Amino acid sequence: MIVESTQNQYVKRLRALASAKGRREWGEFLVEGVRALEEALDGGANISYLAHCPDLATADRAHALAERFRSVDCRMMDVTEQVFRSFSQVQAPEGLAAAVSIPTTTLDDLPEEATLLLAAVDVRDPGNMGTLIRLADAVAATALIAAGSCVDLYEPKVVRATAGSVFHVPVVQDVSADEMLRWAAGRGVTTAATVREGAKAYTEIAWPERTLLMVGSEAHGLAEDVAAQADIRTCIPMPGRAESLNVAIAAGVVTYEILRQRQ
Repeated sequence: MIVESTQNQYVKRLRALASAKGRREWGEFLVEGVRALEEALDGGANISYLAHCPDLATADRAHALAERFRSVDCRMMDVTEQVFRSFSQVQAPEGLAAAVSIPTTTLDDLPEEATLLLAAVDVRDPGNMGTLIRLADAVAATALIAAGSCVDLYEPKVVRATAGSVFHVPVVQDVSADEMLRWAAGRGVTTAATVREGAKAYTEIAWPERTLLMVGSEAHGLAEDVAAQADIRTCIPMPGRAESLNVAIAAGVVTYEILRQRQ
């Protein structure tokens, strides 16, 4: 049986997940596309149900993924192209989308032996946030912490920008910068603030074994009241005329220096 109505209860629920209100109500987020859903399955995500559009899911890889879903304990429904496009958030949908439970990871859930943590403070741009999660995954960070007034980590644009990394690395949100700093102090984790100037260059610092690196908003950088509480202040020298670096690029530069020193 193929679902032809956009008013089907599960279709309406998928459509609701595009909004923060819907995600809060259902405790789920929308995941679209073959690669993202492969990562969700491989990462052990709790997938509530899958929508499959045979007219859109025509690639061999999509067929193979649909068969994988049929072999696991997951509700699956076939829908028409019109129905699928009614909730899809991409211009060229691949015909597979799922509702996935939002993990409720807190600071206290993170392991005691955390050695590298990345914190995004007041980062509002979905693409930048998704890239920061992807970076946290790439450098094997213990977690990505979204502190202060950040974009919703499970907003569709953020999820797409993670390229599947949202299923590999723990993410914590809905905490204040002060809460995060108190938690780090209690765990013996050194906090580091990235600032634009007036600090040691990131290459001149002997990075501690346990570090929480904080980066700030795209427009204003890390707020001074947050940076002032950090154990370390660091900057990236810029001999050119650019005023600042993209937040994800800046975080990548510093985290890879931390990794280099540890090798």
